[in-house]
Amino acid sequence: MPFTVETLIRDLSRLPHRGAATAFEASAIEILSSTLKELQATVNVEPFRTPRTYIPIIYWLIAGIASGLLTAPWLGWLAVTWSWGWITLAWLFFNWRFSPVTRLPPQVTSHNVIGRWRETGFGYAGDNDKPVMKVILMAHYDTAPISLLYRTGTVNSFHVSLVLSLILMLGSGFLLTIEQLGFNSDWVPWTRYGLIAYFVLQALLSTLGFWLYGYSNGASDNATGVAAAVATAERLKQLYLPGLETEIVLTGAEEVGMIGSRAYLNKHIESWPKGRTVVVNFDTLGNGSLHLIKHTGTVEVIEYTNELMQSAEKLLEEKPFRGIVKPGRWHIADFDSVWFVRRKIPVMTLTAMDKKGRMPNIHRPEDQLLVTDLSTIPTAIDFAIQTIVRHYQTYEITAERL
Repeated sequence: MPFTVETLIRDLSRLPHRGAATAFEASAIEILSSTLKELQATVNVEPFRTPRTYIPIIYWLIAGIASGLLTAPWLGWLAVTWSWGWITLAWLFFNWRFSPVTRLPPQVTSHNVIGRWRETGFGYAGDNDKPVMKVILMAHYDTAPISLLYRTGTVNSFHVSLVLSLILMLGSGFLLTIEQLGFNSDWVPWTRYGLIAYFVLQALLSTLGFWLYGYSNGASDNATGVAAAVATAERLKQLYLPGLETEIVLTGAEEVGMIGSRAYLNKHIESWPKGRTVVVNFDTLGNGSLHLIKHTGTVEVIEYTNELMQSAEKLLEEKPFRGIVKPGRWHIADFDSVWFVRRKIPVMTLTAMDKKGRMPNIHRPEDQLLVTDLSTIPTAIDFAIQTIVRHYQTYEITAERL
């Protein structure tokens, strides 16, 4: 059956879920691999190690901090050092930096699905092995654990809750430090116990949804993004863009902490043409209007400012995208693209949001195909194509001058 956006989304959504390293991940990989091969891509499936979900990561962090608070009266400076170590790991993880806590057991094997179309014989400044530009189209295919914190009535406060937790973690470290320095008061032990209770309650609230309901189906988050990435690759191959090397990367374990994206980046970055590689990430394109992400981050603000974004932002002011595609920000979690921002690789992320800046139904049982609006996907594909073409033209002009 020929590839269509609707067919691929339907096939992926027929699976109960696509949780990392589950049997249904394997089924999703078969669907994705066969689809890419039909489009004449060279397909590789690359394994990497990851926690199965973010849940053991949260349990490790909370257990580490809580145990330090609990044992401080007996272990003294050892408990203080122990606590600050876990606080540091939590700060890194929740500010979307690499945190060694993601390497702790239990570990499983998930996979990235990579499709490549390589042009040959086009030349660049006299070198036939170098493309004018390499474009990486990215979307995660795994689905999220269901979370009670993503309910419609509470999701807007999720960012505030996360920032508060990080502040209280830092406060815990300072409390233990000044206590060991000799500051004693009757309220100090009760404060420690109160912090332990708060952290344990937060851990239960953030993971209870998974234990009750399992994974979301992921029709919007992110079968829509996968289909848009594949459709964009197909469209690019139909255009006459000599020297454009196209690669599609469908990542696993994004919902764990963007683990698959980081594994892919670390493995392949040295092979990319320096200064001529760009990334377009598609994430959750159901239910809402199209947004170009400009700001993310929890406490540390992550700015999407690069050459590719400059091309995209110019399109925001032009027909047919003026008033249709809008700049956006997302501070509840982050995207696969965050690692590329940190490595100074030009990247943009496209997503759909409602008028209140939310992504409806994500991480919820309601994330089903029946209630997923696919009307934003064609706009996302067109916007990505035009941004890529405009950016490609700047490289092409430079190549001709050399």
